[in-house]
Amino acid sequence: MTDLYTSQRAMRNMRRAAMQRGVIAILDVGTSKIACLILRFDGPDRLREQDGVGPMAGQSQFRVIGAATTRSRGVRFGEIAVMNETERAIRTAVQAAQKMANVRVDHVIACFSGAEPRSYGLAGELDLQDSVVTEQDVSRVLAACDVPDLGQGREVLHAQPVNFALDHRSGLGDPRGQIGHRLAVDMHLLSVDGDVVQNLLYCIKRCDLELAGIASSAYV
Repeated sequence: MTDLYTSQRAMRNMRRAAMQRGVIAILDVGTSKIACLILRFDGPDRLREQDGVGPMAGQSQFRVIGAATTRSRGVRFGEIAVMNETERAIRTAVQAAQKMANVRVDHVIACFSGAEPRSYGLAGELDLQDSVVTEQDVSRVLAACDVPDLGQGREVLHAQPVNFALDHRSGLGDPRGQIGHRLAVDMHLLSVDGDVVQNLLYCIKRCDLELAGIASSAYV
């Protein structure tokens, strides 16, 4: 779990830097087609962390300036089977999208459908040290969730809170700043085959692109 977790932390910093510059690409690597969207983030409030809880909080203000698709090659059941063919297909899609957008992109967020994804529902709760929920309290309750044994070679790809509860009130999207005594959370965790993900990361690196994020297509 450590390798992918460390990589995702680096991707998060890279994604923030790319979005501050204003342009990032979304790459969907599928079995039938490979698609690329180029997004431009405008305005002084590109990143507003106070808008919700989660890795993509406050990152919804964008417009599509380039799009392209090409027939997928070298991908079988959502996983890379022939590295060279997949690399060529990714390059084709990205170059066509760049031509439409009239801009070069160096950072991409990749989506894929393979790697045998498995879902888990987790729960955690704790007593608040203060009556007002803080950012630290949210971090602590997320860390209080018991992670099951994922199995050998499995990695955590997504771990996203889906519900917060404060005392008797449930269905909270963001509990920060609210008053209560006991905070609880329901979390969705998605695990994948680590080797499949590493193959995708390596293929994108061969395309002279920096990976700024990775997601399961079923999740997004």
